[in-house]
Amino acid sequence: MFSQQSFSKLLLGVACSAAVAAHAHANLLTNASFENGNFVNQGNVTMVLPVGSTSITGWTVTADQLAWIDMGNPWGLSAQEGNRFLDLTAYPTGAPFGGVSQSIPTIPGQQYELSFYLGTYTQRWGGPPVSITASAGNASSTFTVATTSTASTWTPFSMHFMATAANTPVTLIGSAGFQYIGLDNLSVENIGGTPIPEPRTYILMTTALALLIGAGHRKRKV
Repeated sequence: MFSQQSFSKLLLGVACSAAVAAHAHANLLTNASFENGNFVNQGNVTMVLPVGSTSITGWTVTADQLAWIDMGNPWGLSAQEGNRFLDLTAYPTGAPFGGVSQSIPTIPGQQYELSFYLGTYTQRWGGPPVSITASAGNASSTFTVATTSTASTWTPFSMHFMATAANTPVTLIGSAGFQYIGLDNLSVENIGGTPIPEPRTYILMTTALALLIGAGHRKRKV
């Protein structure tokens, strides 16, 4: 039979394992789809933000100005998730392009995955190519859509990086395009460290927990 102390330790271990698994899947970015912030419609359901702006909750505009666009805009563009998204070209045609940056808490030596959607509508707003350069931790890479799009289109990309400090800036900047480089629905997840339990593991954990609780009740009745 389990002692009360052993029973408590086992329960704690199961709870900690579940908590670690949940944290490993958590998106470390704040306001990852640009839905929140001090949005002001400056016309065309669009707000142009200068370098250094923090109007978008959690984010800082970098490199050059960009456009924060809402649902109902006249550009024929839609968000990948929610109602708002970014156009890293703003109103001017061609380079230089804008970008956004956010610092997230990380564990040095751990591996992370950055994912995002790149928006295009090349038939109307130019390109291909349409590109974004992403940088985080020890990695930097340029992601490109090289095909023609005849409507508002979103293409997913991802990049792995290793954290080298307790806080890691995540930066995405437009690097190729004409009048539209879309960005929406970002995510950074920790993919290193403790393995994430498979669904079968969760079932075994639940079963073990039920057996342990039953054993504890039987012991108290003796």
